[in-house]
Amino acid sequence: MDEEILVKGQREALTAEVVQVGAFRNRAWIDTPATISVITRSLMDAQNVQGLEAALRNTPGITQQTTSPFNTNTFNVRGVQIRADSNYRLNGGLPIINYAPMPVENKQRVELLKGVSALYYGFAMPSGILNLGTKRAGAQPVTTLYTTADTEGGYGGGVDVGRRFGAGDRLGLRVNGYASDLQSTTNGVSGHRELLSAALDWQANDRLTIKADAEYYHRTGQEPGGITLPTAVAGKITLPAIPAPSLRFAPENAVFSTWGMNAALRADYAMSDTWSARAEAGVAQAHRNRMISTLGSVNLTTGAGRNTITYTPGQFWENRYGRAEMAGQFTTGPLRHDLLLGLARTDMYSRDQLQLRYAAMAQNLYNPVVIPQSALTLSTVTINAGGVNSDTGAYAMDTVSMGPVQVIAGLRAVDYRISTASSAYSVRTVTPSFGLLLRPAMAVSLYGSYIEGLESAGTAPDGTTNAGKIMDPAVSRQWEAGLRYEAHGLQTSLAAFRIERALAYTDTSNTYVLNGRALHQGFEAAITGKLLPALEVAISGQYLDAVQRNTGTAAQDGKPVVNSAKWSGSAFVQYSPRFLDGWSINGGAYYTGDRYADALNLAQLSGYTTYSAGFGHSWHLSAQKRITLRATVDNLTDKRYWATGGTTLYAGASRMGKMTLLLDL
Repeated sequence: MDEEILVKGQREALTAEVVQVGAFRNRAWIDTPATISVITRSLMDAQNVQGLEAALRNTPGITQQTTSPFNTNTFNVRGVQIRADSNYRLNGGLPIINYAPMPVENKQRVELLKGVSALYYGFAMPSGILNLGTKRAGAQPVTTLYTTADTEGGYGGGVDVGRRFGAGDRLGLRVNGYASDLQSTTNGVSGHRELLSAALDWQANDRLTIKADAEYYHRTGQEPGGITLPTAVAGKITLPAIPAPSLRFAPENAVFSTWGMNAALRADYAMSDTWSARAEAGVAQAHRNRMISTLGSVNLTTGAGRNTITYTPGQFWENRYGRAEMAGQFTTGPLRHDLLLGLARTDMYSRDQLQLRYAAMAQNLYNPVVIPQSALTLSTVTINAGGVNSDTGAYAMDTVSMGPVQVIAGLRAVDYRISTASSAYSVRTVTPSFGLLLRPAMAVSLYGSYIEGLESAGTAPDGTTNAGKIMDPAVSRQWEAGLRYEAHGLQTSLAAFRIERALAYTDTSNTYVLNGRALHQGFEAAITGKLLPALEVAISGQYLDAVQRNTGTAAQDGKPVVNSAKWSGSAFVQYSPRFLDGWSINGGAYYTGDRYADALNLAQLSGYTTYSAGFGHSWHLSAQKRITLRATVDNLTDKRYWATGGTTLYAGASRMGKMTLLLDL
C-alpha cells in the first residue's frame, strides 16, 4: 500500500526504494525500466534546498532557458524543454503549473522521469515528467519549527506538523506553513513568498483509502532584466562579458508577482487481494503579473543599448484533471500478469492576455542607470488570445513476468484538441510502449524500452510573420537501455538513450516553422547512497549529442540543438563520522558544459562549475526533542556564468550563504 511505501520514503537516506511517478507508481526503483532521478528530502535538507533549481542540480542534463532564475525556472532536460503547464505533476497525478514557482518546503521528494512519458501522461514534451511528492503524516508524530536566513539579508520561518488520529490512527494530517523575505544577489531585486499546505489521509475501512492535498503559494518580487542575444556580424555572434550578478537592467519596480493553488482528491479501493481501483481529480491554478525587460542592441565597447519593456498583467492558467484506473494481477499458465487499465482527461485553460509595450529606453550594460516607472511611455497595447487544450486518453499496460523476466507492453488512445479564438485542431491516434526487464540477480536489473508519444510543437511566438499560429502535433520516439545495481544502501545506474522528435524554430525569414527533426542521444550514469558507513554520495553525469537534421538549411543541419550541453554532471558528498557525534560536513560540485544559444550555433556559452560546502549538527535535548543547525555556501568560488541559454541571457547568482535552524518537538 502507498502508506507503507511513503513511510519508508521518509527515512533519512539519499536513496529512494520506490518511485512515485506515472505508470511506475509504487514500483521498486530497481524494477523501473526508465531513467528516474529521485531527490529525497534528506538530500534537499543537507543542501539547504529552497527551490526546484537547487534540487535539480543533482541530476545531469538540466539547463535553464529564457527566464530569470530568481523568479521562475524554464528547465530543459536532455535538450528538450519541460513544458510549464503539462510536464509538472503533484503526487504523480495532477498537472500543476510552473508559471508560479513551485515551493519545496512541503515536499518529501522531487522526481524526474526523463524522456517520453506518453503512456500515462498523454500529450507532453519528451523531456520528462517532474513530479513533486508531498509530505504526509507517518507513524511518528512530527512537530518542527524552523527559521532560515542568508547572507544577502533574506530571512524566513516555517512550521511542519504531522499527526495521526482516531481509532487505529486511521486519519492522518500533515500541515506546512512558510513565509520569508527574499533578497537576491542583484541590486534592488527582492520580494517575499508564502506557502500554506495540508495533506490528509483517511483509511475509511480496510479497503478504502482517501487522500486529499491542498496548497497555496504566493510570491512577489522584481525583474532583474535579461540581455538579448546580439545580432550576428560576419557569421558570428560576439557575446558581452558576463556582467556582475549585482547589476540590474530592468526599470524600478518591474513587477513579478504570482500566486498558485493546487487541490487534489484521490480514492483507492481494494476490490480483492489482487485487484484495486483508483479515482482522482484536481484543479491547479496560476496567476501572474510580469514586466519583462531585456537589454539589446548593445555596443560592446561602450555598453550602450536599448531596453525593451513589456508588461503582461492578469495572466491566468487553470488545469482541470481527472483519472480513473484499475490494476490487478492474474496468471495464465506460468505467466503472471500485472494489468493496469485507465482513463484520464486534462483540460488546460489560459485566459486572454493583455500585453503593454513601452517605448525602448536607453540603458548601459556596464553601468546601468535607474529607470523609474514614471519615465516609461506606453507604445502599443495588444491582446494575446487564450484557449483551451483538452487531452483525453485511454490506456492499458500489461507487465508479464516469468521468473527473472518481465515483458511490458502498453497502448494509449489519444484524443487531443486545441481551441482558440482564431484557430483549432484535433488529433486522434494510438501510441505504443514496450519494455523488457531482466533480473539476473537480486541486486541487478537490465532493461530496454521503446515509447512513442505526441507533443505540441507550440504556437508561433509574437513578432514572427505567423504569430499566433498553432503548429501541428508531432510524434516523438524514444529508445532506452539500462543497467541497475542496488546493494548495501548504494544505488548505481547506467542508461543509454535516443530520442527522435520534430524540430520547431524561427527560420531566417522570421517565420516560426515545424521543419526537420532533432536527434537527442547519449549516456547517463549515477551513484547514490552509502559508499561507506559514514560517507554518502550523490554522483551523476551525462553525455548528450543533440543535433538538428533535415531543416532545409545547410548551415543548420548537423548543428547542436539550442541550449543542450554535451557534458554535464554533479557530485555531492556528505561525511558523518561517529567520532563527530551529531556532526556532518558536505561539499558539492555542479558542472554544465559548453552549449549554444541559437539554432545556427553562432553564439557559444562557456561551460561552468559551481561549488558548495556546508555542515550540519543536531543537539538532542531529550528522546523526543532536538535542535538542528544546517549551513551551506553556494557558488563558493563566486563563479560568473550564464545561468540561462536561448535568446535571452541572465547571469547566475553570486556566492551566497544560507542557514536553517530547526526545533523538533
